[in-house]
Amino acid sequence: MTMLIAVVVGLALGLGLWFVAVGAQKHEATPKPVRTTPPFHGLLRLFGLTKGGPLYAQRRLLGIGAVVGLVIGIATGWWSLILIVPALIVGLPSLFRTTTQSNEVEKLTDLTAWVRSLIGVLSGGAVGLEQGIAATLHSAAPSVRPSVARLVARLEARQPIKPALYRWADEMDDYSADMIASAMILESDNRTGAVAPALRQLAESLSAQAKARREIETERSTGRATVRWVTIVTLVVLGFTAMSGYLSGYDSALGQVVAVILFCAYVACLLWMRKISFGQPIPRFLPDEREA
Repeated sequence: MTMLIAVVVGLALGLGLWFVAVGAQKHEATPKPVRTTPPFHGLLRLFGLTKGGPLYAQRRLLGIGAVVGLVIGIATGWWSLILIVPALIVGLPSLFRTTTQSNEVEKLTDLTAWVRSLIGVLSGGAVGLEQGIAATLHSAAPSVRPSVARLVARLEARQPIKPALYRWADEMDDYSADMIASAMILESDNRTGAVAPALRQLAESLSAQAKARREIETERSTGRATVRWVTIVTLVVLGFTAMSGYLSGYDSALGQVVAVILFCAYVACLLWMRKISFGQPIPRFLPDEREA
């Protein structure tokens, strides 16, 4: 028995000394795997709330709307408002927002005017393309002047005109600007002095295009006004029915699910009506600056 106790004590002391020796050595801690994506990344990506998604810029408004919907839901028992209120906060401005198509038509008109002033400078043949572009900066309209100013700055910094024109076309992001840039790029390659007649024909085409787009925009504005009035009438009717108690049939859990489905379907119809009132821009044909 005494021998057994001595063996056990010896083993315990040996293990203790081993643990002390191992613990005294320096060991590099194994790094824990770092989470590269935030929690619920898949769900956020599904709703378009991740970076690059369609709702990424409105994520703060959606969060505020969810909190407001939660507070109202606690007060009224309508938990579906957690989804409906954020959708209203983000969606209503897009239904009431005035179109940007008219701004694009004005931009096309200003671009045509700038091309005409460039033609006047280049027609005499006394200046080159780079000097002609710089001479038209002060006569450019406010909608195109910033991009023209950056183009002039690149040329004055001794950047080759061809990549500078590709960069200018990328900033304008318009089919008409691609046409203008392509004519000047061909002139920068050949230096034949034929860019002024080519730009003159192009200016006539752009002027006719601006007139046609202005007439089309006038017709499409009627459809967008209809969407705004339908939205206003819908909100007024929903407000009166909510105050009068006609929505009490949706108080149950199943009723609120049905309410969310009907709300989503109705909003989708409004967004579809608004989408068909916008035209599709003509696709660009110049390659990206980095691919040129």
